[in-house]
Amino acid sequence: MSKSVLIIDDDIDLATTLAETLRELGYDATPFFSGREALERLAAGERPGVILLDLMMPKMNGWKVCDELSAAPGLGEIPVVIMTAASNIKQPMPTHAREVINKPFELETLLRTIDAA
Repeated sequence: MSKSVLIIDDDIDLATTLAETLRELGYDATPFFSGREALERLAAGERPGVILLDLMMPKMNGWKVCDELSAAPGLGEIPVVIMTAASNIKQPMPTHAREVINKPFELETLLRTIDAA
């Protein structure tokens, strides 16, 4: 069974390329370009094995997405991997996050992180 991965990143090129690469490697990967869109899909019943989440997004950032995941029944258990290019983040990482990987990242690092989550 392939591991399903939900990608939430406002960088459309990155999210799309990442989803295509993961699909080629046997993952069931779906990109979303906004936190709201992804949360609506999750509320409709989608249950990925892991969520790859960008922190810095317009409208709804990664912290807000994690807050909503934690508040929703059944969504708080989904592992979240934070992907960020920010190095000087003042806020603590969301408690919901299992791992944080810095952009740009190596594909091998990402795959190990997904499989560990």
